[in-house]
Order: sequence, then structure tokens, then C-alpha cells
Amino acid sequence: MKPNRKVVVTGMGAMTPFGHGVEPLWNGVSAGQSTVRTIQSFETTGMPVNYASEMDDFDAAELVGRELPSTRDKCLKMSFVAGAAALKQANLFDRDSRPSDLAIQTIVGTALGPCYEADYSYGCYFKQGWKGVRPTTVPKSMFNSYASQLSVEYGLTGMNQTIACACASGAAAIGLAAQLIQFGLADAVLTGAVDSPLCGSMFAAWTNLRVLARHEDPQRAARPFDRDRNGLVLGEGAGLLVLESEESALRRGATPLAEVRGYGSSSDSSHLTAPTVDGPVRAIRQALDQAGLNPDDIDYVNAHGTATVANDENEARALKEVFGVRGASLPISSTKSMLGHGMGASSALEAIICVEALRHQHVPPTINCENPDPAAEGFDLVTGEGRPHRMRHALSNSFGFGGANSVLIVSGLT
Repeated sequence: MKPNRKVVVTGMGAMTPFGHGVEPLWNGVSAGQSTVRTIQSFETTGMPVNYASEMDDFDAAELVGRELPSTRDKCLKMSFVAGAAALKQANLFDRDSRPSDLAIQTIVGTALGPCYEADYSYGCYFKQGWKGVRPTTVPKSMFNSYASQLSVEYGLTGMNQTIACACASGAAAIGLAAQLIQFGLADAVLTGAVDSPLCGSMFAAWTNLRVLARHEDPQRAARPFDRDRNGLVLGEGAGLLVLESEESALRRGATPLAEVRGYGSSSDSSHLTAPTVDGPVRAIRQALDQAGLNPDDIDYVNAHGTATVANDENEARALKEVFGVRGASLPISSTKSMLGHGMGASSALEAIICVEALRHQHVPPTINCENPDPAAEGFDLVTGEGRPHRMRHALSNSFGFGGANSVLIVSGLT
């Protein structure tokens, strides 16, 4: 059976270091602003890296405008706010005014899950012993807690599921949600991802993995596709979208923002942390095939672009294999240069950025790419400043540890 229903985006919500909402996210990335700064939320004395793209603290209940469950998990608070914003924009926040036959599904991606809850419980265990660990740690630290608590809090009566495939989790959740709608298995889905590696124990683990960038100026540390890069910068955030069949959106009088046109996924089936070229190539081609598009139809690529040597060089090779010599006329940027790498949330936020790029007909830049790596030679990396650009179809790459590759194609509606 071939999918035949058009999938549109009718709502979006974002929580990022730029602020609360899609507007500050877009204003920040389109202007080429960095959010990297010295970490404030936990002690980093003596660590070789002490900066990240970190959010200020916030009151989720105040931002949503209603009472919410008490939690110390920053990711859950972010998901509450981003989810409410997406549902409000789609005119689905008020459960009493929703169509009675519209069961909204909840499919949320996360790479790390509720690590703040786990981090707190580790501390309780080592300070107080086994009796110090709260029994609520069990449900609160499960990966499905974000999808389930969004479902409970906002009365989303369709299925709730969690997708976990490292840094590709958000794109995979969005892609699977779109497929459910395309095949007529759902009418509306709240989807996207939330993640933060910025609690003490998780940040220490990333530090000891020795992949974090080191630079005297934190705002210049994230350098995707630059030959002088020396690692990634961590970030955090939440990006949630309401996907809906076009028929459902039009029936409700909702305003479509963009179309999720294609989704491709593959496994490198090679190594836990070393990426390949073949895996991303297969995922990109699968997304193009599902979208019914040719490589020449793509007008912008939001690259995975982590600023690690392995990712940048392999991704550049994969793009060359798919797009060939056209690379010189195809704008490519990595918005992780401004937002850091927020794990699974990055891929959801990058999908939102693609929607906004299409709506504004503007390509955001890759900042800090002052000396492009020879592997990326021949590509239009949109360095320094963003610029206006006519586009209809945007492709977003997301690749993760374990060899997970997820690629989305988002298309404009005009």
C-alpha cells in the first residue's frame, strides 16, 4: 500500500537557549547568534570544558498558564512548555473544543531520557544509601515519561510512544508520526523530541568521551565543517510539532505551516560510534524517493554538522555522492554552530528551523566556519551570515551513535 495522505505541520513549540518559543529560536539562528556560554547550573571547577548552550531556569507553569506537576527534571518542564505551544498554535490545546473523533497521538523522541531524575537519584543513593532513593524514581526516570506525561497533562487520547535512537531521535519520531498519518493510521500527532546532557554526571561522561570542543572563546568553539574544529559543543532544548493530515487540518480550519514530504532512515550496521558514508546516503535517497523528488529539487540542506572530524567529513562525502557537482549551488548550514548539540532534540529543532527557513525564504548560517575543511570543498556552506534564498524543499540530516540515520524533507506550501 502506497501512502497517499498529505502531512502538514499545524503547530510548533520550542524551548532553546535563545528563549521560549519558535520566534526567538528563528530570530537567533537567522541572525547567526551563538548561545554558548559558561555553564551556570552545576559546578565545573577543574573540568577541561566548562561551557555549553545552556538555557536559563524557567517556570513551566507560568509559561503554560496553568498548574503543572512538580518536577526537577528540566526536560519534562521543557516538553510541557513546547508541547503546549504546539497544541495552542494548532488550536488543539483546549480539549473541550477539539473534535470528538480526533484522537491525538503522542510520539516523542529522546536520546538520553530523564537524566536529571537519574542524576538526582544517584546523589541520593551515594549520600543516604538505598533508603534515600524515592520510589517515584521508577516511573519518572523511564524514557516514556515525556510522551506519557504530555499525554496525561494535555488529554491526548491516542497512543503514546517514545523513540530512542541517539541524536536522530527527534527526526525519527517526526518521520514515524508522518508515516502513520500518510497511511491513514492517525489524523494528528504531537511529535518531536526533548533532551539535555547538561546535568553533572552526564556532562562528566561526555567530557571523558573526549569529543568536546576546547576553545578560549566559548562562542567560537562550535565550528562545523571548519578545518580547525576540535569537537562538538553540547546543548539542550525541546522541539515539538503537531503533524496532521491535510484533510483534518482543513476540516478544523487550522492553518498549515509546511508539509512533511519525505522521511528516510537507515542503519550504518558498522560501529557504535564511528559513522559511515553509505548509511547516510541510503537514508537521504530513501527520503527523496518517498517524497517523489530528485536531488535537483532540494533547495537547502540543514546538515547534521556536529563539528567532529568523523561526522563532518563523512557527511560531506555523503552529500557529494547524492548531490554531485550541484553542491556548489546548494546552500548548506549547520545550526549546531549556534545552538550546540542538543542530542535527540537537535533533530526536532532543526526540522522546525527548516519550516521557518521555508516560511521566511531565508537560509541560516554556519557560524565559526572560517577555514572550510577540504572535504566540504565545492559546497555553499553559507558561512558567517544567513541570506535570502528562494526555496521549496529543505532536507534535514540527523545521524546518531549506534549508526542511526534519519533524514526529513520539509516542503513549503506555496
